[in-house]
Amino acid sequence: MSDFRFDGYNSRAATAAQVGVQVRGRPYTERTFINWELDGKGPPVTRVGRDVCYFWPSVKEWLRSQEKSAA
Repeated sequence: MSDFRFDGYNSRAATAAQVGVQVRGRPYTERTFINWELDGKGPPVTRVGRDVCYFWPSVKEWLRSQEKSAA
């Protein structure tokens, strides 16, 4: 699927790249996001047929939910 943006929706590749750069300074791969989805660890996805896209506000909410207090 090519990268697209429709009212806050991003492709898996675009989302993985954007989150990776923000979190660790380099993109995550699509495979990482696929693995997270299969493990139930990643951000919520929207499926359109076989294609997957991510709603950016939901991704940001998921990222905030990953916060933990410092020990």
